[in-house]
Amino acid sequence: MVMRLAPFYERVLDAVCEVDPNYGLRLAGAYALRAHGLVERPSRGLDFVTVSELPLVDIADHVAEVLREDGLAVKQRPGSPLLARMEVSDPVVPEQSCPVNVLKAPLQRPPVLIDDRPVADLDDVAGMKVGAVLNRALPRDLIDAAALSERYSFDDLERLGAHFEEGFTQQGLAFELETALVYDEDAYAEYGLPPEQIARVKRFTLLWYEDLSMRIAEETDIDPFE
Repeated sequence: MVMRLAPFYERVLDAVCEVDPNYGLRLAGAYALRAHGLVERPSRGLDFVTVSELPLVDIADHVAEVLREDGLAVKQRPGSPLLARMEVSDPVVPEQSCPVNVLKAPLQRPPVLIDDRPVADLDDVAGMKVGAVLNRALPRDLIDAAALSERYSFDDLERLGAHFEEGFTQQGLAFELETALVYDEDAYAEYGLPPEQIARVKRFTLLWYEDLSMRIAEETDIDPFE
């Protein structure tokens, strides 16, 4: 699979790929899904993830240093022990910019090389995406999860998601999926999806919610739709 990114994003990606491999950084998020051949939706930022035991702030500082050495302007923003955020731009053409997020996560598999760039294994990408559905269930998360359903069953997605979310529960996931049912076509059209793909994502969300609710009901002996 060949990754196709805008030239400036290619430049940022290639610069980050020059970071010391001991930090274990690999591409994650929407562009990792694109690299695996699953989605083509636009995404404003580049996400990278590591399982390194080193403090994330030190890793992020090194990433910022490498980007600056490549001639890019970097503005580091407040983050957390598990998320470092920065805005990367071209000092000559400031309109060319790209948010970069560096995350720390309990990755389960080594990276795969796609176009000679380290990319998070699809199992890890899937697990992190289910975590995103559990935590926020934005339209883009459902688009990505629907694409992942081409390769994973509902059970598999939930199993992978549980690796990345300590408080993972089926009930919590069902609640987020039910909430996401209110998204209309316009919410998905913002990501460039044609009507038939929008219908597929909406159908996937409903089916996952119904399937999950039925399994919860079987375990608790209640009517999920009462």
